[in-house]
Amino acid sequence: MRLLDLPEFAPFLTAQTISENYIQSLNLPLIERSFLTLGGGLGSFVWVDYLRIHGIDVADIGVVGMHEKPYQRYQTLCKNSQIPGHERLRSDSGSSPDNIWGWPGYGLREAVGLAKDGHLRSASKTMWQLFTEPVFTQTYAPKSETVYRALDSEMARIDWEAMWRYGRIRSLRQTDAGRYVVLYEDRYGNARLACANVVHIALGYPGSRVLPDLQDYRQTTMDLRKAVNAYEQHNHVYEFLAEHGGTVILRGRGIVASRILQRIAEVRTETGRDDIRIVHLMRTKRDETTRYRFAKRTNEHNWQLQPFNFPKSAFSGNLRRKFENTPADQRKALIGIWGGTTTSDRKDWRRLVKNGLSQGWYTIAFGNVRDLKPMQSGKLRFTVDALEDAQETLTFVTDFVIDCTGLNSKLETNPFFSDLITQYQLPKNDLDNLVVSNEFEVEGLRTPNGKVFACGVATLGGPFAPVDSFLGLQYAAFRSLQSVRKMRALGLKRFSMLRSFQQWTRWARGLTP
Repeated sequence: MRLLDLPEFAPFLTAQTISENYIQSLNLPLIERSFLTLGGGLGSFVWVDYLRIHGIDVADIGVVGMHEKPYQRYQTLCKNSQIPGHERLRSDSGSSPDNIWGWPGYGLREAVGLAKDGHLRSASKTMWQLFTEPVFTQTYAPKSETVYRALDSEMARIDWEAMWRYGRIRSLRQTDAGRYVVLYEDRYGNARLACANVVHIALGYPGSRVLPDLQDYRQTTMDLRKAVNAYEQHNHVYEFLAEHGGTVILRGRGIVASRILQRIAEVRTETGRDDIRIVHLMRTKRDETTRYRFAKRTNEHNWQLQPFNFPKSAFSGNLRRKFENTPADQRKALIGIWGGTTTSDRKDWRRLVKNGLSQGWYTIAFGNVRDLKPMQSGKLRFTVDALEDAQETLTFVTDFVIDCTGLNSKLETNPFFSDLITQYQLPKNDLDNLVVSNEFEVEGLRTPNGKVFACGVATLGGPFAPVDSFLGLQYAAFRSLQSVRKMRALGLKRFSMLRSFQQWTRWARGLTP
């Protein structure tokens, strides 16, 4: 029986407001804090970091999540999508979740580290890149291991471990005292409760997304090894290719598809096998440069190139202000123009595509999938309706299909969000995500003494376009604390220029806030 099906938890299913007496009558372990964040990932970490720097004590903050380290799930997704520690992320130097000031950024820190180790030429090259990007050099991006190490250091500085509790989030309800109570399970499935005046929801993506035709194949055959999502563990694909060669059909053309292409190319080079091939299946052709005023993203071999998932000014410039001031019903169109499916404008990836096309081991096909069937040989037969002629079909025989179309962002697939939206009849925006204010508050959950905030992909379509980026999480935290500061009883200190400088010096010396 599910936890929430037990009779004693009926109010969590039926009532919008729960009495404080009822909470006490359950006799369950209870943590009571002024601030509580749900998820425990990078969104939670950034919000907690801001709270600590703004003068909130460890004893007043609670974190409930399933991973001990806030970057643990992110790191797993990176590894599965073939971005190990030595590879670079799609981010910039100043978007540093361990450092709200953004200085020194990852680029400067990397250059200093290289200089200390005696690699002066590499240090100079990094500095030149930082000063000349993106006009004369490609945009700087930090290595993933650099980000993880920096987060470990900041975790220790703010005493993250003392605030974190393992928990599988189940339900949130308002209380008759104007607070919020959260029901969650510990690692053994036992019920636990947490109460707070301010709740921050940072649950991230509900899970991996698999294209419908691949999902049908997996459900029919129960084969999870030949048709895989790039965010799932699939190292067996590269091991097979290294030993036997073979063909891979690639779906999607974003940043992850670029990295999968690079990984397969590395296998070809490392093994010397010229019988490893990629068929890149695309639904549409893209042969034009996309423009919006002075912002543009170029197109090359049907890949759209852009340093980040949105134009740089959508993060902190004039496009950010325009987006925030745009009526909610018009934001979806802007996201489609500014964002879309793009990959970084990096020379190594562009060179791989060019070489692969000229050498014949990488080909691009266009069309809509008709079906995917297993063959007696153990391979897969992919049938596609050609884009130019609906009467023509293309047939491909492949060893693997890798779905690089992204993660599942639908709120309804997360039981917590589904329950919360249904119970409180929360409105959704044009992208089917939570409606939030410009300060990222879920206003439909406000009480006389409490507020609920959200961040990340659950707020896409809200006041900030790149919400699931490092800087997007930082911006959401910053704006939410502007709202919290109005609740004077919670002790959030005014973040003056002097206090900011004092806190930065403490960060630089590794001292607690």
